[in-house]
Amino acid sequence: MTEDLFEEQRQTWQEALCPGALVLRGYALPQEAALIAALNAVIMAVPFRHMVTPGGYRMSVATTSCGSYGWVSDHTGYHYDRQDPATGRPWPPLPTVFLQLAQDAARSAGSAALAAPGQGRA
Repeated sequence: MTEDLFEEQRQTWQEALCPGALVLRGYALPQEAALIAALNAVIMAVPFRHMVTPGGYRMSVATTSCGSYGWVSDHTGYHYDRQDPATGRPWPPLPTVFLQLAQDAARSAGSAALAAPGQGRA
């Protein structure tokens, strides 16, 4: 019989780091397929790209964004913007499955304020 090397990674548990900080290990696993599908839809709408630093250098990390604001970097600096600088269009909407996961996780962690509908919308 072969042991499953990743069995522990599929288990869920809560791990307190310090007062007010809690890791919900494996919490998103039940929504994994829906999260990946939603992420792929965002990537199709706004493919990963390398931003340019204010100094004119290409960043090594590639990014994409969704929701009301996306993180951008350009000659003016680092900031959040309502529009994709490559297209001038708004970022794609934040997938509902992302928001629902964040609200459910906040509720599980004991943060009723963050779990309230309409709070923390991006």
